[in-house]
Amino acid sequence: MISLNDLKDIIEEIKSRSDIVNVISQYISLKNSGSSYSGLCPFHSEKTGSFHVNQNKQIYKCFGCGEGGDVINFIMKIENLDFMEAVKLLAQKNGIEFNTNLSEADKKKMEEIKLMQDIHLKAARFYFSNLINSKNAGYDYLRKRGLSDKIIKRFGLGYSLYSWNSLMDYLLSIGYEKKDLVKSGLVTHKENGDKYYDKFRNRVMFPIFDYRGNVIGFGGRVLDDSMPKYLNSPDTILFNKRYNLYGLNYAKKSIKNDTLILVEGYMDLISLVEYGIENVVATLGTALTNEQGKLIKRYASTAVISYDSDEAGIKATLRAIEILRHQNINVKILNLKDCKDPDDFIKKYKKEGFLKAIEDSVSHIIFQINILKRKFDFNKDEHLIKFAKEAASIIKTLSSPVEKDFYIKYVSKEFDISLEALKEEVFGKNYNDSKNNYKKFFKTEQKPIEKIKNIENGEKFVEETFIKLLMENKELRVLALLKISEDNFLINESKEIFNLIIKNKELDKITIDKIKSLNISEEYLNDLDNISLNSINTYDSKNVDEIIKNVKRNKFHKEVEALLKKQKKLELSLNQNSLDKDRMKEVELEIMNISLEIVDIQKSLKSL
Repeated sequence: MISLNDLKDIIEEIKSRSDIVNVISQYISLKNSGSSYSGLCPFHSEKTGSFHVNQNKQIYKCFGCGEGGDVINFIMKIENLDFMEAVKLLAQKNGIEFNTNLSEADKKKMEEIKLMQDIHLKAARFYFSNLINSKNAGYDYLRKRGLSDKIIKRFGLGYSLYSWNSLMDYLLSIGYEKKDLVKSGLVTHKENGDKYYDKFRNRVMFPIFDYRGNVIGFGGRVLDDSMPKYLNSPDTILFNKRYNLYGLNYAKKSIKNDTLILVEGYMDLISLVEYGIENVVATLGTALTNEQGKLIKRYASTAVISYDSDEAGIKATLRAIEILRHQNINVKILNLKDCKDPDDFIKKYKKEGFLKAIEDSVSHIIFQINILKRKFDFNKDEHLIKFAKEAASIIKTLSSPVEKDFYIKYVSKEFDISLEALKEEVFGKNYNDSKNNYKKFFKTEQKPIEKIKNIENGEKFVEETFIKLLMENKELRVLALLKISEDNFLINESKEIFNLIIKNKELDKITIDKIKSLNISEEYLNDLDNISLNSINTYDSKNVDEIIKNVKRNKFHKEVEALLKKQKKLELSLNQNSLDKDRMKEVELEIMNISLEIVDIQKSLKSL
């Protein structure tokens, strides 16, 4: 039986394949005007066209009768279907297999999710309309904070009126019921007196989107002295702040160097985007959760934390380090210098300054040690001893002996502490007995890395052959999908087809015709067509495993090549003696981190 999460992904795929202009054109005549189309509304009688379709946003709106929504809403209305029936019809139109086998309870839940999404979308448009259609304190506040109209529109920012029920009255007027508005979290029901009122009043409104771009909740900032300063939507069937990151729907399209920047609040994020820093997410005003850590891991291998510089921000940073390291994410910390938060920093130092700060960000270990040293007076011997022990405890958390050795040397040099004493503190009392073995280990680990021998077009042929196997053999497909992921492929076209295969994994055979709808080159398609699988015994799992290993090896080899190139460039800058002392330290640290990455990749290669 299909899971709800899988179903959501399938529905998003169906929507992405169902161009709203093409679908609506099958029912009414539309006239083109750039990215906008217009015609006579099919839902009420009219002589002049007030029905408009926006192709870029994939939505429709009639300014005569008020009907509007996405392509699924249109099919529901025009064909008089419920939500799931409309989805199935669109799936058929696009040749997508859609056998849900959902229980009645899950079907009901999907209907409720769709209803809540519609309510939140209407609420977002209502708040936005309030903000831009009249002079108000919300708009003045955003402009004073330096936000342009363009960025206000991009994030759909809005304003909740200084009223107890303006949103509720609007939503009731377009057909929603009070019980559903209460379920959405946008209306509060006070049973004592049976009163209903808007949850958000006189606040700047920040729509919260899921990673697909659906509005799932709101954050509201107060404009007077009321408390709390920031108020989020309560947990609902759509929204749980533990599982969401603000701005991820935008950031995932702009990830650079496999890195996400992590900030605390809405304004920090929006200000960074205003200045062109787009690979950034926010934790919705709460401490980072384990679930959010897993979400970051899905999209990036490195996280740069840029929380507030006050004590609360430092405490939150230390907690975030713990969570992100648990996910094996490389963690760096950005220095805000004399600024209290990223919003202040970007306004003072602009984009170039922030990019430089990202480049200069320090490892989480150095950050933790620098925070630790604030607790001690180094003129007192007992303080120095205690600092050394606690610094050693931080270094002990590292799994790599190479990393441990590097940071032991860093602390020894930086704070004038005996190298041997620190090593014994980190590695234990048996350190002296095992010293020779320890040195031997490093000699082995740090030997020069052999350059990878590449076979011309070898990587492409291996990936294409494997893709062909997955398309042809259902049994093999089920087995292989347990052992490999999208990230293991080098070629983007392979990744696209692989994702399509995942979505159609139950098919006996996936034909080349089925993948022609993707953005795949003719060359790649011809290669697939010409590949013969006769020489491969697909019934022997060892053969299949070897192909999977080759796909993975190729990716690892390319990663090593890129890292070696970067390392060589950094070493060259050191040899030129043009760097100041601080920058030399930073470059040496970067070189060490690259070496560690290479060691990790080599371990992965050896394990294949």
